Amino acid sequence: MTSRTGSRAVPGPGSLSGTELLLAVVLLALTALAWLLTHSLATPGMRLGILTGMRPMGSSGFEWTRFGFFLLTWLIMMTAMMLPGITPFTIGMSRLLRNRRAGTGSVPALVVGYLLAWLLTGLAAYACLRAFDTLAMAGSATAARSGATVLIIAGLFQFTPLKQWCLLHCRSPMALLMRHGQRAVHSRRGTLLVGCGHGAYCIGCCWALMAVLLAAGMMSLVWMAGVTAMITVEKVLPYGRQASYAIGALLSSAGLVLLVLPGLVGTVA
Repeated sequence: MTSRTGSRAVPGPGSLSGTELLLAVVLLALTALAWLLTHSLATPGMRLGILTGMRPMGSSGFEWTRFGFFLLTWLIMMTAMMLPGITPFTIGMSRLLRNRRAGTGSVPALVVGYLLAWLLTGLAAYACLRAFDTLAMAGSATAARSGATVLIIAGLFQFTPLKQWCLLHCRSPMALLMRHGQRAVHSRRGTLLVGCGHGAYCIGCCWALMAVLLAAGMMSLVWMAGVTAMITVEKVLPYGRQASYAIGALLSSAGLVLLVLPGLVGTVA
């Protein structure tokens, strides 16, 4: 059953089968667990960014232990933030597999593929976080201007054709399913690749919002919840495209205010 808006080919809540309802509950439980783990792993320093009074970590060079911990934390965060937005897509995929008599055993591969794509972005996120650490060492004024610039860039990106193209594919993944659906039906590897493909579209859609999160405080539960809400509204609700424009206007306006009044940086926590 396709939504009447035509923007999302996902089953409505009233049309869920018992298996699909169970899948939704499992995804919700995984999301809740990921949020709890994020809360337990968050250190005071990881809750701050260049927009919220970040203090330099003071370390130089590359450390495998820190990098490994970052990637683990990043994966848990992406599980917490992204599973709500892909729940309709995952349910639709499970229905496709069941209708093709392929069973639903490949559904976990879909989720794993999606999260794997986001895990790879952790490489760029780590580099970004280290760059922010360097900016914090340069002084609060530099950090303030840099944080404001991140907000402005993220806000303007919301209006670009690339953003809207990726958002369209995130909201209506049927084109991906029609192109690669047979591969997904025939093997778990195919389902994994479909998950990676959908993740790539979502990365293209959401990378700027994730940059805002890194600037505001990577493991701040308040900022995580705010960015998660923005992403979910864009991807799931009927007027997601209009919402993306409103989010862009809000972010760019906030960035301009902070450029004019940099003293506000550090009070945005």
